[in-house]
Amino acid sequence: MHGLRRWILGVLLLLGFVWAQQKIAVIFTYDPPYGLEVRSVSLRGSFNNWAELPMQKTEEGVWQVAVELPPGPVQYKFFINGQWPRNMCEDETFGTPQVDLEAQGCVDDGQGGQNALREVGRVADQLPDTGGLALVHEPNQPQFVSQAAGRLSVRFQVPQGSIQQAVLLADKPYPMALQLTAPDAEVWRAALPLSVQMYRIQVVDREGQEQTFGPYQIPAKPFRAVDWVAGRVGYQIFPDRFWNGDPKNDRRALETSQARFDQTWTGKLPYLSRWNDPPDDYHCCQQYYGGDLAGVLARLSHLRALGVNLIYFNPLFDSGSAHGYDTHDYVRVAPRLGDNALLKQLLAELKRQGIKVIFDFVPNHTGLGHWAFQDVVKKGRASRYWNWYFVRRWPFTPGDGRAYVGWADLGSLPKLNTANPEVQDYLIRVSKFWLNFGFDGIRVDVANEIAPEFVQKWRAELKALKPEVYLVGEVWDLRPQYLQGDQFDSLMNYTVGRGGSPPAFGGVLGFARGGPLQNGRRVLSELARVYAAYPEAVAAMGFNLIGSHDTQRVLTDLGGGGLRDAPSPEALARLRLASAMLYALPGASVFFQGEECGFTGERGQWPVNELYRYPLQWEKCRAEVLRHYQLLGRLKGQIKAFQSPLFRTYLSEGSLLAFLRGEPGVGEVLAAFNNGTERISLRLPEGRWRDVVEGRAYQAQVGLPGLGWRYLERMQ
Repeated sequence: MHGLRRWILGVLLLLGFVWAQQKIAVIFTYDPPYGLEVRSVSLRGSFNNWAELPMQKTEEGVWQVAVELPPGPVQYKFFINGQWPRNMCEDETFGTPQVDLEAQGCVDDGQGGQNALREVGRVADQLPDTGGLALVHEPNQPQFVSQAAGRLSVRFQVPQGSIQQAVLLADKPYPMALQLTAPDAEVWRAALPLSVQMYRIQVVDREGQEQTFGPYQIPAKPFRAVDWVAGRVGYQIFPDRFWNGDPKNDRRALETSQARFDQTWTGKLPYLSRWNDPPDDYHCCQQYYGGDLAGVLARLSHLRALGVNLIYFNPLFDSGSAHGYDTHDYVRVAPRLGDNALLKQLLAELKRQGIKVIFDFVPNHTGLGHWAFQDVVKKGRASRYWNWYFVRRWPFTPGDGRAYVGWADLGSLPKLNTANPEVQDYLIRVSKFWLNFGFDGIRVDVANEIAPEFVQKWRAELKALKPEVYLVGEVWDLRPQYLQGDQFDSLMNYTVGRGGSPPAFGGVLGFARGGPLQNGRRVLSELARVYAAYPEAVAAMGFNLIGSHDTQRVLTDLGGGGLRDAPSPEALARLRLASAMLYALPGASVFFQGEECGFTGERGQWPVNELYRYPLQWEKCRAEVLRHYQLLGRLKGQIKAFQSPLFRTYLSEGSLLAFLRGEPGVGEVLAAFNNGTERISLRLPEGRWRDVVEGRAYQAQVGLPGLGWRYLERMQ
């Protein structure tokens, strides 16, 4: 049996059964209509960022290409004879009645046409019939074994419906429960004491046959959660646009601005604006409004009322722009924001109030005014910092992105060589400086563009200095490879908040927005896929968000309009729905400044873009939205289950989505959401459940109003 099990495991891993890595070979076929001369066809879709993938003509006259894709929905079009079909489901020129007969439908392409939609098939259906149970479990992978909340999480995956029950055998039997269900697989899980070292897994398959797997060894040092993150309410502060608490330092912004160092600069010179002045040219970068650290101190009572106990600061250090991502001095607070002494005072006050703080770190690139880059500008190859950057030619004009590598090819953001040991040591010293200064964690900008060997070294040294430091990487999609215990503790969880690739899944935002593709079944299945791919330790300290300084305002994304528009009651209801769902997820719930006021803001046209970063007009804060966020903050802190790392799928049908939080028998909450406009009924698990907002107890079923939500706590 063990030899057969190993063979099955090898086949499963080869096929990529593990959700985060699985791939299925999919053949796309274009069969031209009679009489159409076809010279070229390529496949372009959500899975390859709409790049060209040539298709080959077969002897039968059809065009084909095979692609390995993960399970889930994909959107695509065939690019035929250098033209896009307008509608992949109905185009008289390129196909009748449907361009791709294998498509399962079509969705709006955002250009007035229709993309084809296909659901990549179930992995379980791709497996050979071996006569054995396809159980996947590898204790050395954190996805299956990790530590959070003082317990070991042990999990395995099997094809959906393949087993009836499971038990983990160690010093005593530990029943394993079905945790996550998706179309292609399911995850079973048990929480164990830290004392367990060896174990076996015993299952009863759907035919009633008992099988035992193991023995397995718990890793000596399993990936462990930073437990203080669990259940936190996080607030993101973009300093220049939060509040101006000290107008005397406003003009300091002009002293180090990018235009002083960029010799290619032809735009408007940096300038100061009053707090309610409209967005002007270079609103993103060189229009300064005067927000500062004194403004944060002045508004702490607002944050306390929201239940905030985690603050994420956008860049605080000396730089050349309002956004601060072009660092000039990594160990000096930007003079326009205050100074190091004021930051020390602020951190001490936040610590006194029980608020943890993380700072934005930009190790991928510097600004033009950074002293190392300026040394290269002046000395060329004679500079000891020549190999800190990627210089293509010298001498060069600072700001000329053709002469050296810059982030996104921008000459204002010269890229650091993070594979250089000297650069690594420098950035590690900077990080240690700020941890010793009083910060509790670090968010790393564009983490996917930094040398992995640097991140591993950086993490090891910071964890040795401060084991409970919280390290977050800016990575926008599902990337478990960064979360194996050697790089980051969490990624910015846009995958849960806004969905990922393919765009047919929109995460919490997509569900709150509604529509046929964002039904409960699809979105809950996507959440299950994420929580199966990530270790439970990562879920416990997830940096969960829907919007940030890099996205449109959540309310705008939910139909609330642009910067100067008044949102409709329905848009505000959808914002309440989205935020309630965000707060119910394991880990920290993080929102961008102003979301709690129901502010709107869209992406504008360059150079007047990023209107979601407009200064907070506090006097226009919507009281009803603020009360909602204050309620969520209280509930996040009061509900014991929200401190748990455990997320379990429960029920999804139509507009309904419901999941369970907390350990069975210890404290459970059923979180339920309705993205439809009509009232629906929710079937409750066995027992009595109390709505934590209204205080009323329910049994068997409960109603959910249109665009409504409930947190229901199991009564003992």
